[in-house]
Amino acid sequence: MVAYDITPTHLNGHLFNVSLTIEQPMDKQELWLPNWIPGSYLIRDFSKHIIGLHAESNGRPLTVKQIAKNRWQLESSRHPVTVHYQVYAWDLSVRSAYLDQFQGFFNNTSLCLAVEDQTEVPCELHLHAPPQAPEWQVATGMPRKTGKSHSWGTFQADNYDALIDYPFLMGDLTVEEFIAHGIKHSLVLSGRHFADIARITADLARICETQLSLFEEAPFQSYTFLTMVVGDGFGGLEHRNSTALLCSRKDLISAHQYDMNDDYQNFLSLCCHEYFHSWNIKTLKPRTFIPYQLEQESYTEQLWFYEGMTSYFDDYLLHASGIISHERYLKLLGNTIARVERGTGQFQQSVTESSFLTWTKFYQQNENAANSIVSYYAKGALIALSLDLMLRLQSGHKLTLARVMKELWHEFGKTAVGTADDTVLSWLNHYPGIDVSDFLKDALYDKVSLPLVELLENFGVTVEKQVPGDDNSTGGKASEQPAKVNFGAKYKASPQGLELINVYHDESAYQAGLSAGDRIIAIDHLQITDQSVKSILERYLPGETVVVHAFRRDELMTLELTWLEPAKSNYLLSVEEPDKLKGWLTPSG
Repeated sequence: MVAYDITPTHLNGHLFNVSLTIEQPMDKQELWLPNWIPGSYLIRDFSKHIIGLHAESNGRPLTVKQIAKNRWQLESSRHPVTVHYQVYAWDLSVRSAYLDQFQGFFNNTSLCLAVEDQTEVPCELHLHAPPQAPEWQVATGMPRKTGKSHSWGTFQADNYDALIDYPFLMGDLTVEEFIAHGIKHSLVLSGRHFADIARITADLARICETQLSLFEEAPFQSYTFLTMVVGDGFGGLEHRNSTALLCSRKDLISAHQYDMNDDYQNFLSLCCHEYFHSWNIKTLKPRTFIPYQLEQESYTEQLWFYEGMTSYFDDYLLHASGIISHERYLKLLGNTIARVERGTGQFQQSVTESSFLTWTKFYQQNENAANSIVSYYAKGALIALSLDLMLRLQSGHKLTLARVMKELWHEFGKTAVGTADDTVLSWLNHYPGIDVSDFLKDALYDKVSLPLVELLENFGVTVEKQVPGDDNSTGGKASEQPAKVNFGAKYKASPQGLELINVYHDESAYQAGLSAGDRIIAIDHLQITDQSVKSILERYLPGETVVVHAFRRDELMTLELTWLEPAKSNYLLSVEEPDKLKGWLTPSG
């Protein structure tokens, strides 16, 4: 048995006290902490937050030698060993650990050292109340050994791999349970909120029931949505029977809001995405992830499938479950197309390259990302859409991507076999009358656009490209006032005017010599703000030239900018022939 004692001791100092007891230590026992957490593909070096590590055995201190950034070696002992340390927790995200006087959250990849050669040994976790807040509640998916529901107590995991797959949320919690297909689910909120809990859990129940019907079996016995509510934040991370979520208060619809809005829709899509991962990455996963190698990068070309497929279904299943209309769904689809098509990134990198290099290029994007990389989430979702439509067409509308996902999970996920790079293509080829080989090889390995317009036309959906109001508002909605000229840059307000975030290659700002990070203070000798920029884009015509004053660092530049034709980067999708939808979408009304 390996046992962990965790106490959120210093709330103001954001410190967890951790003790690790090893009943049967090895000779010169080594300990290590993961350098990354599954589902978030970046080396994060969680060990940098460990403070004051020391050890004892049989009443005497043991020598501890650090042998790597995340590894320690203990002096040998024939008796049980206890290791003590603190963890600094000030990362308000779903990836690490956070603690203050209002709430606490942690993943065990941040708090619990692994015991070398004993990672298959059963683990216990004893969680103690903070002295300053004994009334706090606790929520987790980890099986409980002692203590009442949502109280402090002892929890257990089969091994270290299981231990690190159960996050914990603590504080003054709002807990609402609901049943989906006979399985208990819980929505847990920490932080100040004004949420309409009944409506949110009703919508979550519909999402969960739709997915449980799709796969016909759950890889969990219960499920928990662990949600930190803040003023501004958004994110999620999947786990074996729960998800850790971070959202803004505005994302949770209140009792006085009746119509669906974009913020609440995004929150439901996030929940749908993480829940879908229960099958697609938590159980069905790349073979190179079995087991996870958590001290170094684990490379795979398959994230286009595991994140891209999930990104397709997270929005599509909101519509399939009846939560959003087909009009809302098509706007979301237009947003995804716009994300991929704006910029030249998809012509510089394939989705398999994007997946393989996620550790450096995707998870560490810089200001040139729009020109140099493609998102395996967004383009992967469009590949999934294309496959769904092609499968329906080639099978006479009898085979869907949802059925393929279910059968892939039962064959390679439930059995824990895992997938190789060519598994999906080989699997698709075994369906009679289906031939998507050339399409999928081009979509995955070449740097090309997808035949979306033609495929959607087969389902009665037209795609119209329009000019947005500016480069900050590209997506799936029509602009009330389309720009007359191309600026070619995304921007944000700054005390000195407009700060450029991304500059698109070979467009107006780029050709003028502007770069990301520059701060434009005037155009044609008039001050510019985020309020005035739209009127400027409506004032000029392509071919006209203006003087731009901008700062690069502390140096003032005077540049000439010649306006180009505006880019048609809004993608408006609409159903023109409903009879062609054939069950892919359900028309409103």
